[in-house]
Amino acid sequence: MCAVLNRAVSVITLGRMGFMAAYDVQMRYARQHLDELSGKPYAHGENTLLLVEHMPVYTIGIRNKTYTKDDEVRLKETGAEFYKTDRGGLITFHGPGQLVAYPILNLQHFKPSMRWYVSQLEQ
Repeated sequence: MCAVLNRAVSVITLGRMGFMAAYDVQMRYARQHLDELSGKPYAHGENTLLLVEHMPVYTIGIRNKTYTKDDEVRLKETGAEFYKTDRGGLITFHGPGQLVAYPILNLQHFKPSMRWYVSQLEQ
């Protein structure tokens, strides 16, 4: 863990973009944290909040057993993209006019507890 904890969070507005483009940005920021935690030289993860407005998209998480290929086809026919993700949850729609926030944080810089983090989000 860092000798001096950095609790600052940079906010980056990505504007409107497709889900996969925004996912790629998220993964780049997450990789910086993972590289730092694994001890790679010169790696530095910056606590970041990415703000984005997606083009119409449905995402389905790891709890997807109730959705069929027919459901996927039907949703794509609405003109929205459709992606299976490695995240929790069921099905989610994101679209124009909806602000989506993706926090990419090293909780050790704050208080390393998922319970604390979820409580802070709720408050």
